This record gives sequence, structure tokens and C-alpha cells, in this order.
Amino acid sequence: MMIRTTTKAAAQPARDLTVNEAVAITKRIHAAVDRVWSLLLEAHDRKAWKALKYPSWEAYIKAEFQIGRAHAYRLLDQGRVISAIEEATGNLSPMGDISERDARDIKRDLPAVTEEIKARVEQGEPPRKAATDVIAEKRAAKDRAKAEHGRQRDKSRAALPDAVKQHVTARDEAVAKAKAGGASVETVDRVSELEEQVRGLEADNVALKAENAKFADMWVQYQQGGFEAVIAGKDEEIRTLNARLIQESEDKAGWMKRAKGWQKRATDLGWSGDVVIPLDPPSSNDEVISLG
Repeated sequence: MMIRTTTKAAAQPARDLTVNEAVAITKRIHAAVDRVWSLLLEAHDRKAWKALKYPSWEAYIKAEFQIGRAHAYRLLDQGRVISAIEEATGNLSPMGDISERDARDIKRDLPAVTEEIKARVEQGEPPRKAATDVIAEKRAAKDRAKAEHGRQRDKSRAALPDAVKQHVTARDEAVAKAKAGGASVETVDRVSELEEQVRGLEADNVALKAENAKFADMWVQYQQGGFEAVIAGKDEEIRTLNARLIQESEDKAGWMKRAKGWQKRATDLGWSGDVVIPLDPPSSNDEVISLG
């Protein structure tokens, strides 16, 4: 029996895009990406998951779009940043080229950033250039702060006990191994985001400690007797300062009175205010004092 075989034509390699085609498809991708964060932001803010009976936003995005929580919130941050900048500049053209990293860098200082961009636009700078320049400056400042934090961290690590140093080294090696082993971009980004949050919390902690030091005594007084105890403590502090002021004023008045008394006595003894009393034998550098 003869079996007839047919040979399937080999798939032809895809033709490379021309410049015009590449520009066109890139613009379509930008438009699609812009639409994603815009629609996702609307779905979140208008609670689309509730209308579709999902128990939470996380459940909604996972079931409908297979998007993880961290990635979804990064897209939301990106959308809020872009919207705020467009609103501040009055620019109606999309600014979707503001990346997730850009949004992450400036979201904590978004009001200040938008004010700076708005000011530059009012001075005549094009909105997109103003946004790009301000974001670049913000990122550079953040990179410098990160580098300084790294130097301080290394300095602190050098002073740690050996056992703690070994633990820190093991942790860093484990993170590096996870990244080298093919950890997803989302995981790596999430680690970076958490590290940034830790740096921010450490700075906030230092500021809070300094702030708490100002009110530590009042907090103890409040715990012991409420606001009445705090007020009484402040009254006592004011009384003490007033007593100190009065005492120092009286001391100064006494010194002045005694000085005038010595001056009068010297005058009664025949000394003149124009007379200079040498303190040392005459020399080329005489040190003298006048009773005037």
C-alpha cells in the first residue's frame, strides 16, 4: 500500500517592520499602555469589583486580568502621578512615557513635584520637557540619597558584632542568589520597593525620635495626671525660669551697685577717673586699667 504524504510549507520568517510601521505600532503600544493605567485607575476608584461581586480589589484583578497585587498598585501609582502632572500643567496630551519607576520615585513628593512642573510651565517651558526635567532631577536626588544611605549603612555594618555581620552577609547572599536564579521582574521590583520603604521608615524613625525627645517629659506627666499635670509642669517650668531671671537680674544689679561704690570710694580717696593704674612694671606692652 502506498501512502501519499504531503509536505507542509515551511513557515516564512516574519518580515521586518519598516521605520514608518515601527513608529506606528510603537504609538499604538503607547496608546494601549496609557489606556491600561487609565482604565485600571477608573476601575479601582469607582470600585468595579464590588459591582461584579468580587470580595476585594485583589481578587478582581487576579481573576479578570491575571495581574498581581504589587504590579496593579504600581500601575495605579503611575496613573495617579500622570493624572496629577497633566492636571497641574493643563496639558491634554497623554504623558504615558512617565514610567512606573518614575512614578515610584516621585509619588511621596507628588505635590511638590507638580508645583515645580507647574511653575516651569508658567515660565514658558513646554509641559513635557518640564515634567521630564523635574522627574530627572528628583531621580538624581534620590540616587544621591540612596548612595549616601549605602555609605552610612556600610559604616554601621562595620561596627556590628561578628555574629550580626554574618547574619547580614547571609541575608544579602540569599537575595542575590534569588535574583540570579531567575526571580521575576515583579519580585525584584517589589524587593526594591520594600527596600525604599525601609529607607523611608528609617528616616521617619529618626525624625520621630527627635520629635519625641522634645515631648518626652510632657508624655510622662500626661500619663501620671492627664493634661492638668502637663499644664502644672509647664507652670512650674515658667516659675523656675522667672525665678532664675529675677535672681540673675538682682545679681547684676548688685554687681553694678558694688562697682559704683568702689568707684565712689576711689574718687573720695583722690583718684580721678582719668588716672590710669598700671598693673605691671612699665614695659613696651603695658597693660593698664582706667577707673573711668
